[in-house]
Amino acid sequence: MKRREQCVFLNLIAPMLDAYFEPVDKAVWAPFRKAEDLIGGKIQVYGNAFPKLKDVDLAIVGAGYPADEVRKKLYQLSWRFDKMKIADLGNLILNGDANSRQFAISEAVGELLNEGIKVLVIGNDPALIYGYYRAYRQSKEPVEVVKVSPNVDLEEGTPLRHILVEKPGYLFNIDFIATQSYYINNQTAAVLDKMYFENHRLGEIRSDIEESEPIMRSAHMLMFDMNACRFADAPGTMLQSPNGLYAEEAARLVRYAGISNKLSSAYFYGLNPENPHPADHVLLSQMIWYFIDGVCSRFNDHPEHNHPDFLIYRNRLSSTGHEIVFYKSRKSNRWWMEIPDPYDKRSYFIGCSFKDYEQVCNDEMPDRWWRAYQRLM
Repeated sequence: MKRREQCVFLNLIAPMLDAYFEPVDKAVWAPFRKAEDLIGGKIQVYGNAFPKLKDVDLAIVGAGYPADEVRKKLYQLSWRFDKMKIADLGNLILNGDANSRQFAISEAVGELLNEGIKVLVIGNDPALIYGYYRAYRQSKEPVEVVKVSPNVDLEEGTPLRHILVEKPGYLFNIDFIATQSYYINNQTAAVLDKMYFENHRLGEIRSDIEESEPIMRSAHMLMFDMNACRFADAPGTMLQSPNGLYAEEAARLVRYAGISNKLSSAYFYGLNPENPHPADHVLLSQMIWYFIDGVCSRFNDHPEHNHPDFLIYRNRLSSTGHEIVFYKSRKSNRWWMEIPDPYDKRSYFIGCSFKDYEQVCNDEMPDRWWRAYQRLM
């Protein structure tokens, strides 16, 4: 769609989107409207009128608690994003039964994504994960998800279970980050292995957090469960575990997500409305700041075949006979692996690191490549 046609269409869909939202309380946004050096004074906020969506890069969407409390902290943070045009669309109207709530988030987020607007959702209900995922049902490529969470809940009736059995399926992969082994039973671990999903435990992430950046780089959507953070840094979580991500690690992970060229949305949830704590709202507002900072810092260097901005390295494993093709960006020095479709002439690219290249040079198969290849089988 041409930019002029897109702008006209956005003006047409604005009234429809308006029906899904209610304004942000004036007491939340009014104190910041004249503060031009703060986020609250630079973004469009649905207060008196619904924001104009022309040229908007990122839309903030509230989905219940703790959206307004986080806004109060977020609006106080410094504006360092001159490349960005951000609109806060207010709070989703989540009335009615569970199906109505799933429909509301699916339709609202889906409309924004279809028009090339990135979406950041602040909520607390893990059940809305399914509706959030369904916003991608019109995606032109298989969807990859990164879920930062202490556990992996695949029981019957859970949101993740609904995603896995969705028909027609458009899910390609889910990467789990910062999980804790004592919350994952043997049956769940077996399912993850069977589906070739990657499970990156908390200790693995902590020992080398930079290796999480390639994981984020291939994702379209981020689900961040605040229960992945330890109680000392996020005392208002449902889990209240003494173990978990440090605040600095959480901020770093979401910045990696923001940098991802492909990532178009993020959903933050998991705080307990029955146990609100100001530290949670401050932490989440700072995480959002780093996410936006990541979006502003994108290299926009996703690989293309024979593109001059990439160096290509071809290595054949003597042990298996597979040829592993690496692409290294001249712009960012980041690495990707090419995954050939076993049934077609197409191929896919997944983010990787120099460590994966070193493995192949040592005649070892990278687990990341093998799992991605098996998901195509």
